[in-house]
Amino acid sequence: MNTALRILLKSALRDRISLFWSVVFPVGLLIGLGVVFDSPEYRGRLLAGTAAMGVFFWALFGIAFENLSHRNRGVYKLLRATPFPTVAFVLSLTIARALVALLSGAVVVATGAIAFGVDVGWGESLLMLPVLLAGTFCFTGLGFLVANLAGNEAQVSMICNLFSLPMLFVSEAFYSLDGSPRWLQELSRFLPFSHFVDAFRHSLEGDASGIVLPILILLAFAVLFLVLAVVTFRWDAEGGKMLAGRMKP
Repeated sequence: MNTALRILLKSALRDRISLFWSVVFPVGLLIGLGVVFDSPEYRGRLLAGTAAMGVFFWALFGIAFENLSHRNRGVYKLLRATPFPTVAFVLSLTIARALVALLSGAVVVATGAIAFGVDVGWGESLLMLPVLLAGTFCFTGLGFLVANLAGNEAQVSMICNLFSLPMLFVSEAFYSLDGSPRWLQELSRFLPFSHFVDAFRHSLEGDASGIVLPILILLAFAVLFLVLAVVTFRWDAEGGKMLAGRMKP
């Protein structure tokens, strides 16, 4: 498993497109909006929103495209002919992506701390760790599900946008929803990205109790996405759906 993890980690670090959308784009957005809106309060919100967005993009889009690539190239079919468990491979892929997600979030937060003087100490950094992990596992599960539902890269992109855009626009990542209609505020609470942003903001504020409920909600969504991903899993591009009971242990 260690060998597979090292290989998948190197592959993740070579994923330039995902790295752009999870690191370069959030950093550019953070600096651009931070300069335009010169408010310490807004910069704190902006830092939490852009860092959460970067991890969200990395976990969702990165996993979806990589999972589709592995399936279309026959990686999963080859795994069936080897003693290496598919579950171990999926776990290695998730861990590799989670490690890079932590790096992505750290880069964005460090940029905000340096460029705008946002106070991020050791306490806040430690609180961010479980938040980043919970968000990564949640959206990684969603990425696996998207790849199972899609048949090609165009469909992956379409389905990812179908999930990601409403989550971004109906969250408080970049603005407050206090003045929005009640139904929109309620809808926001049913989407996992809103809870990820909330947890991230509480961690930056050093509020340990505030991150507990959002993390639990993210983990609940992670379990839901994982179950759906297992049920819809396909060994190859032409294969049909496979029930969880037929998965190789």
